[in-house]
Amino acid sequence: MFLDNIPVHNLDESDFFVAERIENCAPLNFRGSHCHNFYELLFFMETGPEESHSIDFTEHPLQSNQIFLIRPGQVHTMKLKEQKGFLFAINRDYFERLCLHIESYADYSFPDILTLPDSEAPAVRRIADLIYAEHEKLHRKSLLNSYMHAFITHLLQLHTDAPGNQDIRVNRVLSLIDTHFISERTTDFYAREVNLSNKRMNELTKKAVGHTVKQLIDQRLLLEAKRMISHGASSFKEIVFDLGFSEASYFTRFFKEQSGYTPEQFRSLLKKDLS
Repeated sequence: MFLDNIPVHNLDESDFFVAERIENCAPLNFRGSHCHNFYELLFFMETGPEESHSIDFTEHPLQSNQIFLIRPGQVHTMKLKEQKGFLFAINRDYFERLCLHIESYADYSFPDILTLPDSEAPAVRRIADLIYAEHEKLHRKSLLNSYMHAFITHLLQLHTDAPGNQDIRVNRVLSLIDTHFISERTTDFYAREVNLSNKRMNELTKKAVGHTVKQLIDQRLLLEAKRMISHGASSFKEIVFDLGFSEASYFTRFFKEQSGYTPEQFRSLLKKDLS
């Protein structure tokens, strides 16, 4: 099955996180599309030309002082040559509890990509150095926990302080979409949940992320379909049923309108990428 071609990297449940230097990691850790059962923070301090990181089928050119958060289940691959930085593989339950305990932040508030201001990069590097050094030497759990708490807190604060990232209602809408995109495809549900009119809700999401709520629902639905195809769903009929489409033809039309490819064409592209 196609599932065999998409490796799932697992973190031992006894580890609440693992720290590595990116430049010391085995190339196989990054080569080809794969996903995780844990969170992964990638801190690129230095990058080379033409390096990129594809997350859920969207390619991002790499920059120095850039941090990526890879969530469990996301499909990603990297083209790396001259990179330097840190990789933190973090137990799912631990990361989500940590975010919830930091001034009421939730997982959905953490950005997928954060480019550090030049003035803040040295401080973030120092904390990352402390985490890595402690992990490599004494491995004192209480100290590692404190360092990771400081690291996540600092990144969340930088993200919150950035222009356009301060309206918690947008974060709430995004979280609701991530939870209910299959069962609730009309915008009325989300407007009621955040106590806003449809018009005002769309104004906020367009300002923050550049899309209306309907567009965000469709994007999330398309992403889930792509993940299911890449993870080896046994048939498109299975995907149609699981995603709540009434007919296969409707699903195919939706997929083509949103991505430019039919589901069959997308699966063929993935197989070509992995060969």
